[in-house]
Amino acid sequence: MCKKITQQFILTAVVLIIGCSTPLKEHTTTIDPKSQTAAIVEEQSGTVDLDTQIQLPLTQTTSVEQELEHRMEELEELAPANKGDDWEAVIGFNLHRETAQASSLSLDGAILYAIEHNLDIRIASLQPFISEQEVIAAEAAFDFLFGAGGSTRRSKIPQQQAFIGGNPVNSEVSTTDTFVGNASLVKQLYGGGSLTLSTEMTRTNNSTSGSAFLPDPAWQTVGTIDFTQPLLRNFGEKVTLAGVHLSEIAENQSKEDLRETLNSVVTSTEHAYLDLSMQWKILQVKTWLLEQGEQVVEILDLRREYDTGEVDYAQAVATVQQRNADVISQQSIVQKASDTLKKIINTDDYPLHSETVIQPAGILEANPVSISLRQAMMTAFENRPDLRKLSLTINSESINVQVADNARMPQLDMQAQMSFFGLGESASDGYKEVFDTDFINYLAGLSFEVPLGNRAAEANYTSARLQKMSAMAAHKQGIQQAVVDVKAALRDIVTSAELMQANRAYRIAQTENLRALLVEEETMAGLSPTFLNLKLQTQSGLATARIAEYDSMISYNKSIASLYKAMGTTLNMHQIDVESTTIHPE
Repeated sequence: MCKKITQQFILTAVVLIIGCSTPLKEHTTTIDPKSQTAAIVEEQSGTVDLDTQIQLPLTQTTSVEQELEHRMEELEELAPANKGDDWEAVIGFNLHRETAQASSLSLDGAILYAIEHNLDIRIASLQPFISEQEVIAAEAAFDFLFGAGGSTRRSKIPQQQAFIGGNPVNSEVSTTDTFVGNASLVKQLYGGGSLTLSTEMTRTNNSTSGSAFLPDPAWQTVGTIDFTQPLLRNFGEKVTLAGVHLSEIAENQSKEDLRETLNSVVTSTEHAYLDLSMQWKILQVKTWLLEQGEQVVEILDLRREYDTGEVDYAQAVATVQQRNADVISQQSIVQKASDTLKKIINTDDYPLHSETVIQPAGILEANPVSISLRQAMMTAFENRPDLRKLSLTINSESINVQVADNARMPQLDMQAQMSFFGLGESASDGYKEVFDTDFINYLAGLSFEVPLGNRAAEANYTSARLQKMSAMAAHKQGIQQAVVDVKAALRDIVTSAELMQANRAYRIAQTENLRALLVEEETMAGLSPTFLNLKLQTQSGLATARIAEYDSMISYNKSIASLYKAMGTTLNMHQIDVESTTIHPE
């Protein structure tokens, strides 16, 4: 009961605190996203020394290696799949029920294919060009705008006649031919105003009988300069260029999206290639295990007539058949892993529909790495595309706040206009008077408007500030996620390095176990079924140890690739230039 009351009290206190505070209290504090990174590092580090460099893989020899150092060469020869650059193995049948064929491909070659042909990269490469056109469209709002028009009109209107002394003084029909032409040039100004230069000419030909006009035809011309400028709301480059700046930020974000896609695809390629390498090594080990088991069965078959019982023989045969089934299953796994890699690299040289299996090339070994946790974290803060995008989002929201703040001001607009008129028997005569500036008309004025209460503008401003605060919180959250990713990758590297050392010792010990059996096999006068079954078990133990050793090595290399991705340096490690990978639209 007491616990329940306490919980209710805490909940009530939280509600009161939230209700009595404003989420906008942090508005006056300017937060630079880049300056947050150092603070986050200190917050995450505490009293721990993050500058300690780790050197991997581990080079210390284990007690098992020290004890067996004198026969290490012999033990390496006995181990299955003992050559890091040998990838030969029987990969079974393909989907056409034909013997599957393999084609070798290096890791660098796979990455190059992925960069050139991967569909995710192709899609992401087009987005910066789309964003670039949006920037051009936003800038085009400040281009000169030319307009022109013309019309002709004929009027024939009956009219009331006036008589003086019985004589008409005007015609009973008014006939007029009028042609109007105009042209204008408008420029939107960066300060928010607009400048318009326009001209209009009107040709009037009055053919009303009984009337005389001078000049006839008459060319009425006018040249006008019109300037409008907001003085409060919508004033200044920060507001007028906001759309351009937002488009530029969106363009930069699309480039970061491309970098992020490249990082992900290259890392996925590495992982898929290493997974394929692992499956090939497992196939080699299981094939070796099957061959070793078949040799034991052959010996037991020869001894069935005098000291091998049916149970011992049947058990050995069952073991070999199980190993044969494992090889068949593993052959399928190798082909599936090859298809996974083919999908990523998406190249006609290794088409997905082809049944040719990709075979790794080169030496399978643990890659060296030297890095500290602090160095990894700071590198991630500087290079991760997602953090760069979040920083750009803060910049975008800052612009929105400025625009929303300006929109809270009253609408106070100024207009100034000057018109120069002319009249002549021709258009040139009319424009001559215009440029003589004898007939000047001008207009100047102010207009003011403000919503009572101004609630919409205030609400939009509050919303913009909250959006900016949300973007800042998201950036800090992104930094924390970067720390988690970096630490997880580093932890996986350290763990895999230790496992490599432990599994190597495990494999050496198992190899020594098999060597001892082989020595005993050569010195024994006869081979008992019990001894041969023990040999089968020892072979299985060695195969398991070898697979574990390769698995820890593959996991170690994959963790290094994941670390580069977590730090955002995958492209740098592979010397990939984003600009060179961009696909130019046709």
